[in-house]
Amino acid sequence: MKLGNIMIFVSDITKAKWFYANLLNIPLIVEKENQLIFQLEGTQLVAFKCEKNGQVGDYSNEARTVLVFEVDSIKEKFDAMKAKGIQFLHEKPTEARYAAFVDPFGNVFEIAEPSVI
Repeated sequence: MKLGNIMIFVSDITKAKWFYANLLNIPLIVEKENQLIFQLEGTQLVAFKCEKNGQVGDYSNEARTVLVFEVDSIKEKFDAMKAKGIQFLHEKPTEARYAAFVDPFGNVFEIAEPSVI
């Protein structure tokens, strides 16, 4: 099998556009009434409109899928994202050099330095 694209579900398309395109700086390449497509290196992130948000729950103790974004410096990226108001599940990057954050809809992601991935 080959990874085709990555799908997430969001309850508000306008807010999703703002979060992913403006806060995370992921290029938006297609915008439809109930769908956004963002360009990631090697694939696309497809956001579909849904009715309700998800719950973060017990993050590292419950089964889930998490996308990990590779960054050059976890400290610099963490600080820059926190300054934009992005909600992290960690007070600071872990000793393993990663940090989990959540979008406005309950989808969880991580940033990590290449040696962690």
